[in-house]
Amino acid sequence: MEGLRRDVDLLDALAAPEAQAGGLGVARLAVLTGRTESQVSRALAALAGQGLVERDARTRRYALGWRLYAFAARTTEARLVRTAGRVLTVLAARLATGAHLCRLHGDAVATVLTVAGDGSPPRVAFDVSDVPVEVSSAGRVLLAFRDEALLVRRLTAAGLDPAIARRTLGDGHAVVDGELDRRLAGASAPVRDVHGGVVAAVNVSGPVGRVRPALPEIVAATVEAAADLSARLGA
Repeated sequence: MEGLRRDVDLLDALAAPEAQAGGLGVARLAVLTGRTESQVSRALAALAGQGLVERDARTRRYALGWRLYAFAARTTEARLVRTAGRVLTVLAARLATGAHLCRLHGDAVATVLTVAGDGSPPRVAFDVSDVPVEVSSAGRVLLAFRDEALLVRRLTAAGLDPAIARRTLGDGHAVVDGELDRRLAGASAPVRDVHGGVVAAVNVSGPVGRVRPALPEIVAATVEAAADLSARLGA
């Protein structure tokens, strides 16, 4: 039980506002939890192995992991998912196409909420896509605001224009039109929390034949919905 309490203390520290910008290092977590750095390092390694925390390979700082978000996505009290359900339902009905709430899951994009656009209720899930981040509009948005340099490297390695990263940041949204799949097109915009950090992306996607002719309207509606959700979260 004592070990569990200490692990929860670490998770609490990583959920605090101080950790929101870019995570916390072992030394800082040791100070916050009153433990030695070696104890904290071992505990974090175990938590990372279970997906409860994630370490940024570049900064070596830790943040809450994908599995906690998966748990949260399955609960009715998860504020992000609960609030997003209302926003996405309106968006999907307005555009008559699928709307999704996405998050980064390591190097992949996870869809945590989906509204089909056919009048059916929001579907809570945790669907991790094997689509490369750099060819997904949601992935571009999520990674650009988190680590622009990494997105530039991923775009370059994939033979894509690295300027897409800068345009995504400047435009405040990303569009993919047949780049991933010639049959699909879509747009994504960032969702911010009360601390101003990008915590998710609103994505609208569908068949090229239906989405492409209305792409300007879809982009505007997606950006508007992401701003609405951000405001509801206190951004």
